[in-house]
This record gives sequence, structure tokens and C-alpha cells, in this order.
Amino acid sequence: MTKQVLAEHDFISPASQIKRDDLPALPFKNRSFLSFLGTQALGAFNDNVFKQLVLLLGVGYTLADVEYQAVVQFLFALPFLLFSGLAGDLSDRFSKGRLMVICKIAEVIIALLGVGAFLMITVGSSDAKEAPFYLCMLAGVAFLLGSQSAFFGPPKYGGLPELVRPYDLASATGMTQMTTFLAIIFGVAVAGILADLLSGRMYLAGLLTVAIALLGTLTSLGIARNPPADAQRRLSAKSFISVLPTLSSIFRGDPLLMRIIFLYSWFWFVGGVTLTSINAFGRFQLGLSNFETSMMVAITSLGIAIGSVLVGRFSMGKVRVGLVIPALIMLVICLLSLSLIPVYSPTAEDIQSFNQLKDSPQLLAVANIIPVAAASVRAATFGLFLLLGAAAGFFSVPLLTFIQARPSHSEKGRVFAAVNWFNWIFILASAIAYGVGMKLFSNHASLLLVALGAATLLIGLVVLPGIFRLLKHDGSDFIYLKPVK
Repeated sequence: MTKQVLAEHDFISPASQIKRDDLPALPFKNRSFLSFLGTQALGAFNDNVFKQLVLLLGVGYTLADVEYQAVVQFLFALPFLLFSGLAGDLSDRFSKGRLMVICKIAEVIIALLGVGAFLMITVGSSDAKEAPFYLCMLAGVAFLLGSQSAFFGPPKYGGLPELVRPYDLASATGMTQMTTFLAIIFGVAVAGILADLLSGRMYLAGLLTVAIALLGTLTSLGIARNPPADAQRRLSAKSFISVLPTLSSIFRGDPLLMRIIFLYSWFWFVGGVTLTSINAFGRFQLGLSNFETSMMVAITSLGIAIGSVLVGRFSMGKVRVGLVIPALIMLVICLLSLSLIPVYSPTAEDIQSFNQLKDSPQLLAVANIIPVAAASVRAATFGLFLLLGAAAGFFSVPLLTFIQARPSHSEKGRVFAAVNWFNWIFILASAIAYGVGMKLFSNHASLLLVALGAATLLIGLVVLPGIFRLLKHDGSDFIYLKPVK
């Protein structure tokens, strides 16, 4: 009779490890790691305060007949395609700790530009015809913020293995993911509060982003300045497209890593579509306020943080790619379950009326254009998005840990630049998918999310069998079911 048993294999080869056994233990004894954790969390908070403010400001608007939220997401993602190659080469050529400090200084400057854009909106808000111009300005600042993030990513992810002991990498990745999404939670929630309280005075919200950027710059000074991974690397115009040969090399030489990268990038596609859809879902189908809608995004991010911590516990110092299977199943169930929630179906006239009154919350409430969903429906929706986030966090951490551990020390910067570039192709695609999907489903965000669940199921059925076949052949550390007699 055939039985199912668990089998494990070691994953990280000695050649790919950095000898950091003498580093302090996590988390509180390792001050450099704590500085890193605070720096990246403050950056994530700032990104999401600003981006959510811009997205809420533009809900229901279009630019050149394209949904404004899709435009902002597209422009935020575009720098990752343009600059990831150069960012990766810089990350290997110079100290990753020093580069993170420079990126934080750039964030302060960009935040000041954001204050200027919000101030111009405040001064010119009386002329409705000028709204597209002001929205374009904010979208331009979002592009600059995306550029800063594109240069911050490779030293962040490539530098983490330099700050912790090899045994602590899975836990450090989980903590990084957790603090990132906790920062997203607070950032999105704060943005919702500010959008309701500071209507017409959004420049005050911009000043908060400047203060947070300054604080992040201070915490970045505590990150260790380890030597460059490849100080002899030459920078040239080819650096802008260096991600292409890196990805090509991975595709030909390491099909296992390429499949893991693809699946990890799909996580970002799902996140991009979901978090953008929630704004329209909350406002147009549940009748929620800016704050309540932002809290729904925050609840999803809280779930991701919880899932990230839980999977770190289950990993027990190893990379267990097999944990993505239950996570993917739960992810699909949550997305498909949205079809069971009774929500309002907005018409084009509803959305037009909504946009005319959106800057006056009192009039919008009196008009009751979008009926407010029952308390039980709201509670069920919030619970579903919490579970959805937890599944997403559980899904992503094993994949990211694998990607962090796999490359050699001298290649980590370039590999993570390529991973960033690939991720943001998917995030860029998610912005396009959101814009097309909202048109296709007549602004019914819930139907778009159900379609996303079906697509995720299909991706899992196609990609996962190949990953586990290669893992078994590679002798890597994961959990799989092996029949024995």
C-alpha cells in the first residue's frame, strides 16, 4: 500500500552563502539590521501615504479615456523597467548601505516636490477644468517616487543577506516582509484619514511625507557600510539594459530560479490588481468613505504581514518552497469567494454623479448615490480580505527567500535588479489589466477580482509542477510528498 511521507533536502549550496556566522543574532542585538528594518519600513509607509492620497483623489477620473488609478500605477511602475539594470550594477559596484542613504536623501527631495504639487491643487481647485492638469502633476511625482524605489530595491534585497547570519535569512526576510506591509497598513490608513480631514488642504499631508522621509534618512545612517560586492564593475550605457542578459542567463542556466521568479512576480501582479481594485470596490460597490476604503486596503496588508510572520515560523531556518501550495489554494478561494458577497452594481450615471460631489463628503452622504452596504456584508468583506492578505504573505516569503539565497555574493545585486525589473513588468501589467478589466466588467471591481482568482489558479496548475520537478532534481530544501512502498 502506498503512503505519503514528507521528505526534505538541503537547499543553499556553500558557494552561494556569505560567511556571516559571526554577526549578532536577530532581531534586537543586530543594530544594523534594525536600522535596515526601520529604513525600509519608513520608505514603504511614505510611498503608500502619497500614492493612496493620489489614488483616492483620482477615483472615478480618467485621463485620455484611461482610468486615472491605472495611469498612476503605470507611471509608478515604469521607472523599474527603465532603471533597474543601472540600479543593479550600482548595487554591486558600491556599498549597498551607502546607496540606501543616498536613496533616502532623494526621497526627501521628491516629497518636497509632492508638497508643491498638492499646494498648486489647493490654489487652483476652484477651476474644475484644470483638474486633469493637476492630476498629471501628481502622477509625475509618483513617477519620481517610483524612480527612487527602483534604485532602492537592489541594495535593499541584495544587502539583506550581508546583514544577517545565513541561518537567520528566512526569519529576516519574514520580518522585512512583515514590517513592509505593516508600514503599508499604516500608510494607507493614514492616507484615508488625511483625505477625509484635509480635503482642500492636501499640502499639509505632503508635509508629513517630508518629515517621514527625513526620519528614514536618519535611520539609514545606522546600516552597516559593507564593502562593495564587485568594486571593479564598470558602469556604462549598457547598464540600463543589463537586466536583459541577466534574465537570459537565468532562463538558460537556472530554469528553477526563473520559474520561482515568475511565480514571485505573479504575487506582485495579484497585489497590484487587488490593492487598486479595493479603492473602486469600496467606494462604488460598498459605499464606503475614503477612510473605510483605505482601512480595507490596510486590512489586506495586515493579512500579508501576518502570513509573512507565520511562514517564517514554519520555515524553521530553511527554504520551504512547498509551503506555497496551501497558500495558493487559500488565495484562489478568497478571490473566488468575492462572487458570493452581495454588492451594489454602479451605473455610469452613478459614477458621474459621484465625481461631481466627491470633494464634498457631506453632500455625497446626503445624495446617497452609492448605497452603503449592510454591516454584515462589510464585516464579511473585511474578513475575506484579511485572509486573502495572509495567504499572499504565506505565498511570497518562501519564494523571495529562495531568490535571495540562490545567487552568488557577487551576483546578488544584478540578480535582484533583474528580479525587480521582472516584478515591475507584472505590476505594470497589473495597471493595464485593472484599466482594461474595469472597462470590461463595467466598473464592477468584484468581478475583476474573481477573474483574477481564476487566472491565479491556472498559473498555479501550469507553473508549480515544473518547479517541484526541478527542485527534486536539484536536491533543494523543500517539502514534497513522495510515494513509498
